[in-house]
Amino acid sequence: MEARLLADGVATPAGLDALGTAMGGASSVVWADLDHEDEAAMAHLRDRCGYHPTALDDCHDRTPVPKVHVYEDHLFVAGNGLVRAADGDLHFLPLKVFVDPSRIVTVLGPTHDAVDRASCLQHAQSIRRRLDEGIFRPGSAMEIGHAVMVGMLRSQETLLARLAGEVSQLERRVMQCHPTKNEALLEEVFALRHDLQTLRTNAAQNREVFARLMEVRGLPEDAIALLEDLFHGFDHLKTTTDLEREYLQEVLEVFQTRIANELNVFVRQLTAWGAIGIAGTLIAGVYGMNFTHMPELDWRLGYPMALGMMVVAGLVLAWIFKRRGWL
Repeated sequence: MEARLLADGVATPAGLDALGTAMGGASSVVWADLDHEDEAAMAHLRDRCGYHPTALDDCHDRTPVPKVHVYEDHLFVAGNGLVRAADGDLHFLPLKVFVDPSRIVTVLGPTHDAVDRASCLQHAQSIRRRLDEGIFRPGSAMEIGHAVMVGMLRSQETLLARLAGEVSQLERRVMQCHPTKNEALLEEVFALRHDLQTLRTNAAQNREVFARLMEVRGLPEDAIALLEDLFHGFDHLKTTTDLEREYLQEVLEVFQTRIANELNVFVRQLTAWGAIGIAGTLIAGVYGMNFTHMPELDWRLGYPMALGMMVVAGLVLAWIFKRRGWL
């Protein structure tokens, strides 16, 4: 567990006891950042801080569904960030937050086994470093929560920028490649679409969380302003992600159209060569009939004439198909 006591903008390291101590002034705030597996700290939240048992139980669940619980003396918010894991997939990063006038507790929830937990702690460590250096001087628990969620928002905006670049590169590859020989591009398109859908879902859920918090009665105006900032941030992220998803869908449609065009070209060529072959087969069929009164049977040049007719018919058809662009 990492904890900081902020008094008059000055941050000092603190321990578990600081969480259960009533702060003496409005300018004093305790921020504790802990892991759900820290049994001593979780017990302290239950026994000394008086946080609701249901909310504490939620800290041990990994669910993509966000939650907002409003209790008499504190708020509980369960949300998710996103992180790229070792398996290459995007995974939800559960974050639970307890907020009351003098305390804020952030709990890193259970993560997927492929997620590097050290990377999950980097943002909180960055905030603590800014607090220790006096760069960041929050005046309330809500300001600390705002900083934590802004970091989550910025990381998702960075992820979206990276995905948008991949969509643009994919479009260029689709226009330059041979569609019938690059079916593997479809796998990349679907993987990218899955990432955008995951990002869009997370942004929409966080947007709804802050819309709900803005409706909580009794919050000070400065806290509502911070919540509005986060609401609009995730709303913009959701809208931009939707636009990128539409862009990717258009790239997929272009790729499918090119595949369909290549198939049409192949079918036309196959049809043209088939028609050329049928002309020779027709002539051979006529001269293959065995009737008594066929003048060509006794004609010395009958066989060369039949072959010549096949060649001429084939050349004429090939010329016609060539003019029409079928060959």
